[in-house]
Amino acid sequence: MSSLRLSSLALVLCFFAATTFAQETDTEPNPIKWSIKTNVSGPVKAGDRFAVELTAQIENGWHLYSTERVEGGPTPTRITVPSGQSFEMAGEIDSPAPHSSYDPNFQLSTDYYDGSVLFTISVRALANSLTSLRVQVRYQTCTQTICLAPKLLELETQITIVGPDAGRKQSADKPGVEKSSAPIATGAVVPDFNFVDFTRKTRRFAEYRGHYLLLDFWASWCSPCLADIPALKEIYRKYRARGFEIVGMNSETLAQGQVEPGFLRDSEARAREIVRTRELPWTQATTETSVPVAIKIFGLNSLPAKILIDRDGRVIARVKTTSELDELLAGLLNPNP
Repeated sequence: MSSLRLSSLALVLCFFAATTFAQETDTEPNPIKWSIKTNVSGPVKAGDRFAVELTAQIENGWHLYSTERVEGGPTPTRITVPSGQSFEMAGEIDSPAPHSSYDPNFQLSTDYYDGSVLFTISVRALANSLTSLRVQVRYQTCTQTICLAPKLLELETQITIVGPDAGRKQSADKPGVEKSSAPIATGAVVPDFNFVDFTRKTRRFAEYRGHYLLLDFWASWCSPCLADIPALKEIYRKYRARGFEIVGMNSETLAQGQVEPGFLRDSEARAREIVRTRELPWTQATTETSVPVAIKIFGLNSLPAKILIDRDGRVIARVKTTSELDELLAGLLNPNP
């Protein structure tokens, strides 16, 4: 990169059009590779608009959901320019027409992309001066049988700034995923905790002493969680009269790292829609009260997760399947031992 003489009289932004790939450190599958570039190679003055192109290269067999939100469906693709930098969004996201078909993961029709897809956003340069343009992408990707948790990805394209603030550095610190505590052991007593239910009433774990209790940690973007709903409803119907209860621990932000308000708002709305349309009869805890329990008490960092607890508040098992849950309850609550 050529060096430019600093001038206190003008602010000139020179953008590199070369593509920059976002860095990935996750150990889970990474079926989508994102890249970013601008459509300009010369100076851009404060107040000017320019286009930024984001390309998603999607592995064969996987798909990326569109920008349109579907009630009770997956996390849509969201592209934003975070505040606190020299730029702001200046228009709607431009994207090609998606495919549309029945999605077995969410049991409804969804809009999605496969192969390669180009998103274009309009960005306006502001008077503040930073050293790069950062764009965030929140997205979810699935195959026909499995879904990965939504991810928040940040992409950057380098710039050169000429102006009085050119020497200031942008912080490289990014909020990360809160580290999980050591998981509570089988047989240990679960410490009492408060949670807020979907009616905004404050509840306590201790209310369920004397019952066998399943804490079902789930999220609207977790397709295995949704697939378990019919079996859980049947198990609840079968055993509730014998002293079995469920508390749904809605955990939309678990392992999500930095979460923008739009994602949290949309995902919580989807969770409430799922509870309503699928007629879940048990209590549901809100995300802001479920996630601390998941992390600090049970050491969870992925979904689905189901914890079966006895009448004295002790952990019986971390249940992997609904059939395993049915077998455990049959032994514990058999009316004719």
